[in-house]
Amino acid sequence: MKHYLVFGLTVVFTFSSYGQETKQKSETVTDSIVLATNAAKDAATLLRIEKAEKEAKKTIKEAKRAEKVLKRAEKEKKKLEKAVRKHEDLKGEIEDKKKDIIKREKKIKKYEIKLSEGQRKGKLSPVAIDKLNNKIAKENISILKGKEKLRKLERKQ
Repeated sequence: MKHYLVFGLTVVFTFSSYGQETKQKSETVTDSIVLATNAAKDAATLLRIEKAEKEAKKTIKEAKRAEKVLKRAEKEKKKLEKAVRKHEDLKGEIEDKKKDIIKREKKIKKYEIKLSEGQRKGKLSPVAIDKLNNKIAKENISILKGKEKLRKLERKQ
C-alpha cells in the first residue's frame, strides 16, 4: 500500500508542477507580448518626441536668424536717421552762418553811416573816429571768418 500511496503522490506532484509550468509559460508569453507592445509604443513615442525636439530646434534657429535680421534693420534705420539729422543740423548751421554774416554787414553799414554823418557834422572826436574804424575792422574780420566757416559747411553738405 505504501507503494500505491507513493506512486499516487508522485503523480499528483508531477501533474501539479506541470500545470504550474504551463501556467507560468502562458503568463510569460502574455507578459512578453505586452512588453513588446509597450516597447513598440515607447519607441514610437520616442520618435515623435525626437521629431518634436528637432522641429523646436529649427524653430529656435529661425527665430534667432529673424532676430538678427531685425537687429540689422534697426541698426540701418538708426544710421539713416542719424545721417538725416546730421544733414538737417548742417542745413541749420549754414542758415545761421548766413544770417550772422548779413547781421554783421548791417552793423558795418550802421557804423559807416554813423562815421560819415559824424565827420560831416564834425561831432566826432578823433578818438571816436578810431573806435568806429576799429569796430568796422573787427566786424570785417568776423565776416571773413564767418564766410570761411560757411564755405566749409557747404563743402560738408
